[in-house]
Amino acid sequence: MRAEIISIGDELTSGQRLDTNSRWLSEQLGNLGVKTSFHTTVGDSMTDNIDAFRTASGRVEIVVTTGGLGPTADDLTREAISEAFHLPLELRPEALEHIESLFARRKRPMPEQNRIQAMFPFGARIIDNPHGTAPGIDLVVGTTAECSIASRIFSLPGVPAEMMQMYTTTVEPRLIQEMGLGAKRWYFHSLKVFGIGESDVEKLLPDLIRRDRDPIVGITVSQATITLRISALCSDENEFRHKIQPTIDEIHKQLGLLVFGSGEIDIDDATHSLMLDRGVSLGVVEIGSGAWIQHRLAKLSRQGSKGLQASQWFPSFEALEKSWSACSAGDSRTYVGSVEDSRTYVGLAAERFREEHDLDLCLAAGVYPTWGAVSTSKSLPSADFSFSLARRGKETKQTLVSLGAHPDVLYHRLAKAGLNYLRLELLQHG
Repeated sequence: MRAEIISIGDELTSGQRLDTNSRWLSEQLGNLGVKTSFHTTVGDSMTDNIDAFRTASGRVEIVVTTGGLGPTADDLTREAISEAFHLPLELRPEALEHIESLFARRKRPMPEQNRIQAMFPFGARIIDNPHGTAPGIDLVVGTTAECSIASRIFSLPGVPAEMMQMYTTTVEPRLIQEMGLGAKRWYFHSLKVFGIGESDVEKLLPDLIRRDRDPIVGITVSQATITLRISALCSDENEFRHKIQPTIDEIHKQLGLLVFGSGEIDIDDATHSLMLDRGVSLGVVEIGSGAWIQHRLAKLSRQGSKGLQASQWFPSFEALEKSWSACSAGDSRTYVGSVEDSRTYVGLAAERFREEHDLDLCLAAGVYPTWGAVSTSKSLPSADFSFSLARRGKETKQTLVSLGAHPDVLYHRLAKAGLNYLRLELLQHG
């Protein structure tokens, strides 16, 4: 069974207010096994509201709306339903009595325009609103010229606290008891991937991304981390785990170490967990525009977990050279290199810093570029960046990665590439 959620109000279409109701309602409907197929946002226009109601009721079995049930001229929900389905509005005395009692308890006279909130399309049921003057509407719309399938409309206020209570107290029980929902629900499981592009993932997993398969696998990307979201309609958690296990096994088989975890973790969490498991001490040296790796790991430290043993950010090679010169006069010439020698320079930085702080590992990254303001809409050209990993008692490892992206994404991608390099080293060589 499918649903559409309609959020109503100029404050939403203008961007002045964020619609949080739709997300919450989608989660609640998913818990009953209902797939929300559409989120629609419509302004305070009668014509647009009528079109939205007719369109929604013509393509899904359940429509839930929020907003437009107030007493003012821009609250159009009840009139729009009436016009959309040719159902005259009628006064419900029990609804009017509730509204009048609310004003009486608050020792205020009821404005005449609030009577409109007691008007309901013919055949509609009332959804009680214990704390507000806007009762909700529960209406079954049959097959008509404008509505090709039978659809049930639940209209709720836009005030989140009122909407949530009315859904929980009235709408959800009616969906369960009268529509037989709740025997199954949607379950979700996420696998996290790094080091490959979105299209490359689909190429490696062509069968898994088919929209008609069960379970469904979706792909999303955020700051270079790919999430494979596995979903299925099941009666309980055990059935879900059993159903998705072959899919999980196939993803691991095809992507291998590109998969770094599940759930809500990111690459820094996975790498940090391996550091703790191996009991290693880590230093990080970053050269160029910002301390992006250090920031991600230090965030974990602030959350109460053991983080970096030592770290340093140098805005340029010159700053690194000056720092080392202050420690050992005349020694800095060993580390001076041209841009072409940056890979060697970064490797030396990793070795020097590891020795100075007596660390098991030191990850050095550089040179991060500085491209000024990051508000440009253009992607930056691809460039090579060096990572070096100095290891106690072992040869220093180095790699070059070629990356290019919008500045808002590039530095996150660089930091994650360095952490992934460290993760793979810990996995493969301990």
